[in-house]
Amino acid sequence: MRHFVLILTLWLEYATAESQQNPDLSWLKDHDWDAPKECQSDPAGPLNPSQGQLKCPLLVDDETAFERRSWGPWTYPPVCVEPEKATDAKLCVFTYVNLRGEAGISIVTTPEIAAAGVDILEDHDARWDDWDRGSRLVVSDSPPYEARDLPDKGMGFVANRTIRKGEVVLVRHPVLLRIMDPRPWKLRDVMKLLHRAAVQLPARDALQMMKLARSKGGYVVDDIINTNAFGVLLGDVDHSGLYLDVSRLNHACKPNMFSRFSSTTLAMEVVAYMDIEAGEELTFSYTPLNILSEQRQSLIREWGFNCTCSLCASPDDTAASDRRRGRIQALLEDLDRPEARNRAAVEERVEEILDLCDKEGLAAQVGDFYAIVADIYSSMGDLDLARKHGGLALEELRHYAGYDHERTRNAAAFLENLSRRVGR
Repeated sequence: MRHFVLILTLWLEYATAESQQNPDLSWLKDHDWDAPKECQSDPAGPLNPSQGQLKCPLLVDDETAFERRSWGPWTYPPVCVEPEKATDAKLCVFTYVNLRGEAGISIVTTPEIAAAGVDILEDHDARWDDWDRGSRLVVSDSPPYEARDLPDKGMGFVANRTIRKGEVVLVRHPVLLRIMDPRPWKLRDVMKLLHRAAVQLPARDALQMMKLARSKGGYVVDDIINTNAFGVLLGDVDHSGLYLDVSRLNHACKPNMFSRFSSTTLAMEVVAYMDIEAGEELTFSYTPLNILSEQRQSLIREWGFNCTCSLCASPDDTAASDRRRGRIQALLEDLDRPEARNRAAVEERVEEILDLCDKEGLAAQVGDFYAIVADIYSSMGDLDLARKHGGLALEELRHYAGYDHERTRNAAAFLENLSRRVGR
């Protein structure tokens, strides 16, 4: 552990080369481990109400931690930096070392966002999550994959048995979250907080994080995040989330896995897109599934590699795929034209788009497509077909995006608004 901390310190030496006095920590003996609390919260959900009074913590930053002698529920007192403008918020690092009994988590964000999102630290009642999801989440008992060193790819996951379509093979939570827009703070200060965020993680998590790929250059932890992180929401604000095992999956333009994200728990579920045989590599797409090859390659080059997946390796297959994807975009644009806003024209285009999505393996996009069609029928006043396609959108989005994803919630809200409209 000493060597690990020393390595991290050397990487950030340019940013921390300023004299600091050792603080007087004698006041820690008076630390109140039962932090003052306010604001009602019940993360267990209504299916399992607690006998006690569950509450969430007060806003915590470096100053309040010192004043109150308390910083719960966080494991360490927050360390913060000031913004460049007095009207902006501080940026702090918050660490909790036992998230879901699985790993630690460090969050580089504002005190306000940390307080708003603190319920992610709670152990949610699985029955409540299952009720909200509409079904019980079943995860593979033992990993149906193993890590291997793959030629020209580095580490990746390979199936060690047959994996069936829809099987959830992996569920993980982030070990590090960083607010996506760092402009209100000095870059040097942000890097210092990232350094502390890494050092405060449990050693096993920090060491595993340091083994992940890098492609952008600069400070090592920042480079790892930029190369491997996913976009997630915390307190309705965009953050970059680093998921250790999930980051080991390599890219393919026609992948055999997809991921879905829970904004309630920040869990990332990795699910089989199709049947996968033993010996096949597990892959998912680093780019949006429906874009053309030139756009994909441009985005992929930002990760420092050229895609050599089965689709990209065949010029003929790539050209055919681009024609189908281009046709899908043309049909969607066609649906915006006033002359296409009749039932026969819409049905004709819907049938063709669904056929093209099937040929292209774009099942994960079908829910968004159904949502578009439902809105079109609603604008035409055909409420029965709007309800039908709105229901199809909700079903598909629950499966592919996640039960509490923003797109799924929007689909549910559409159906609720439609019901009120019919009731008038």
